[in-house]
Amino acid sequence: MKACRAASIVAFGALFAAAVLGACGGLAACGEGARPEVPPVTAARPTATDPPVSGPPADAPTATAASDARGSATAASDAGARPIAPPMEVAIVDLPTRLEAAPCTEAAIAVVRGKASALGETLQAGDAMLVREGQPFDVKGDGVVVTVRGAPREACAEAKLSPSHEIVRLAATPELAWAKGAMRARMQLGEAPRSTFYLGRLEGSAPVVEHDHEGTWEILAALDASGTFVLDGKESRLGPREVVFVPPGTKHAWRPDPGSNLRAVQIYSPRGPEQRFVALAAAAKDAGAPDASAPRPR
Repeated sequence: MKACRAASIVAFGALFAAAVLGACGGLAACGEGARPEVPPVTAARPTATDPPVSGPPADAPTATAASDARGSATAASDAGARPIAPPMEVAIVDLPTRLEAAPCTEAAIAVVRGKASALGETLQAGDAMLVREGQPFDVKGDGVVVTVRGAPREACAEAKLSPSHEIVRLAATPELAWAKGAMRARMQLGEAPRSTFYLGRLEGSAPVVEHDHEGTWEILAALDASGTFVLDGKESRLGPREVVFVPPGTKHAWRPDPGSNLRAVQIYSPRGPEQRFVALAAAAKDAGAPDASAPRPR
């Protein structure tokens, strides 16, 4: 197996303001009225034998809040501080790899570069696969993928659901563009009944003003990035192959370096904020911007 180059930053943030979904939507660990504190910003780079991780290593330096090996944050509530774990594990890894899918969960892979094969299917760069109620499986090929593994759902064992998977081809997803074409997105996983979370492609060179998302986690797997990520008034650098975990309800912003371009796989759990992209693209089209879904001149 090739060396797995996965990096992660535990941070609060999201890239665009969106619909409010209600406090802690779907997070069993989040108490009523709880708001996660900002955990330390750390990076974990596993060795070839380590599994992909979604948070800082156990010996990561501490800062304003406690965090565990999965990158959970500490939230204050009436019952006292309690950990709030991310709803899924996400990593950027080199192929081949193995995805630890399991019953009562959703998992996904998004091919970033090269070609991958899994569960008898072949995926090209840009394609995504959603796996429900699965078992661990190998992802073969030569390239780079983003892997997603959701937390087990409560009260699922009695359902006895059958394993299934589906593929969303990049070519089948229209491109949404706004900010005079400086920002673009392709929505892949997230349209009912495909999944409980959203996964899509995000690319662009525009800055993002400070905002927050109540009730929804955002996870941003930055494939290419160079800029300053501001969370809760604190600045940190965001670079290539770093994964930003975004608990709900914290102010954040993004300032790209001049001339740089952000390219990322973006996840919302539960889904919802991505509908902002539809509204932004529609407003841009109404204002006379070219239709991004139309064929481009060669």
